[in-house]
Amino acid sequence: MSGDENMFFILHYYKNQNPRWLRKCSFFEWKDEEQADGYYKNLLYSLKQKLDAKEELSEMNKLRRRIAEVEFLLSQEQYKVAKSEKEVHDARKAISRYRMIVALLFACLALCVLKLGGGG
Repeated sequence: MSGDENMFFILHYYKNQNPRWLRKCSFFEWKDEEQADGYYKNLLYSLKQKLDAKEELSEMNKLRRRIAEVEFLLSQEQYKVAKSEKEVHDARKAISRYRMIVALLFACLALCVLKLGGGG
């Protein structure tokens, strides 16, 4: 008999003996001890594999979340750097304009001095 047949036989036996005492059997005895050993070793191996897969999946999900966080932070930093570079570029353009205005004012001042000094 296989393990499932053993379980069915035990439950069926209990049921036919006294229906009041029908209860789930918490264990059963294998006829072939080698078969039992192999069954439990395979079951244990299978459960360990499932546990490892879940742990790996959990770890992978944690790493994916962390990667997404880091990518978001990187994009924020890239945005800040681009914004700062634009501000620096705009400031340099403004400085160039102010230098040009100052140069024009000095030129106008020099012309005024020359006109007043030469004409008077």
